[in-house]
Amino acid sequence: MMHSNQILLPFAVFIFIFIFILCFSPSSAHNKTHTPSNPTPNPPPTSNPTPDPSSSVSYKGAFSKVYAFGDSYTDTGNARLLGGLTSFIGALMRNSPYCSSSSSSGLHNRLSDGKLVIDYLCEALSLPYLPPYKDTSLDFSHGVNFAVAGSTALSTDYYINNRVGQTLVWKDIPQTVQTQVNWFNKFLLNVECNGMNHLACKGQLENSLFWVGELGMYDYSRTYGSSVSIKWLIDLSVSSTCRLVKALLDRGAKYIVVQSLPPTGCLPFDISLSPVSDHDNLGCADTANTVTQTHNELLQAKLAEQQKQYPDSIIAYADIWNAYYTVLKNPSQFGFSEPFKACCGCGKGDLNFDLRSLCGARNTRVCSDPSKHITWDGVHLTEAMHHVLADLLLNKGYCKPSFDQLVKKKRSCTAN
Repeated sequence: MMHSNQILLPFAVFIFIFIFILCFSPSSAHNKTHTPSNPTPNPPPTSNPTPDPSSSVSYKGAFSKVYAFGDSYTDTGNARLLGGLTSFIGALMRNSPYCSSSSSSGLHNRLSDGKLVIDYLCEALSLPYLPPYKDTSLDFSHGVNFAVAGSTALSTDYYINNRVGQTLVWKDIPQTVQTQVNWFNKFLLNVECNGMNHLACKGQLENSLFWVGELGMYDYSRTYGSSVSIKWLIDLSVSSTCRLVKALLDRGAKYIVVQSLPPTGCLPFDISLSPVSDHDNLGCADTANTVTQTHNELLQAKLAEQQKQYPDSIIAYADIWNAYYTVLKNPSQFGFSEPFKACCGCGKGDLNFDLRSLCGARNTRVCSDPSKHITWDGVHLTEAMHHVLADLLLNKGYCKPSFDQLVKKKRSCTAN
């Protein structure tokens, strides 16, 4: 498998770069959501949320169950169990560098050196880490993780019929967001609400927390063909996430947190594929971040509309974009000395990233201190970065409304 990837990846890289330049260069403005006449670097956020003064509030016992959805930033094993990590060789190795941090003892199948945001959420709630849905041997009494690394909004049929998706990091035909919805419905039917009527099942879910991690990143990395309109794709991707949220609300969910996309243009993967002329003043790929930011703006607006339609529920927008940029603007404040360089990689260049030698492959190595790095393998984040982001989301006001407000509402309803 390792030898096969080394043959196929250089060709895939060539194809990707060629079409990337074709689709995202300033001359291809019809494929971008907007192209200013005098392009300027994508700016960091103009303002940051005010830190939540109640950050010391304990969340222990606030929820007894958590249900998670999302992609590789949230997946705790579903993709590996489905055989979807064929390019991330290191994640399949017996002595894998993944989940190798000292604090991740007993954790497996995460695309990081250790814990994810969802793991820190469970710690804050004093709950066990969420088991992946596809491992039926585990205990689902405190919740389930339905997230699948590489999930897309576009259907499987789209990739089959249009021959789009010569992906560099996942197998050719991905799982979709709809797969996660189907799994959730099947879980309710066979496990959580087995034998209950609709109202009883709804009441059961009203006391659970639903966490929707990032969704949409892999639609943008896969659909680099010139026939795909970026505006159309953003609309489709956001609509897919909102359909998932609506499905949860209709089932009875009252407390939902939905994460935005991070500034993907600040990851070594996108930086390495973009021309220097496209880099902003921080060194991030401006075109990629423009697409991501447009996605987030539309997502936040659509979630606000859903909140009006379901006034008895709380839909919190977890602003990963601004949280990530807050760290990038002053990485040393958060303990990072390497904001862009991947910890696990081939050791070449300033980014320590080579698509032909992904983390764990031959000639790659792991840095001596992952806690100093934001990115783990050039695509995914380190445990240290997940920890910082979790703290910003849960305790520092980067959820809107704040996570503390959501918990207070839950406790108030429970008391009544």
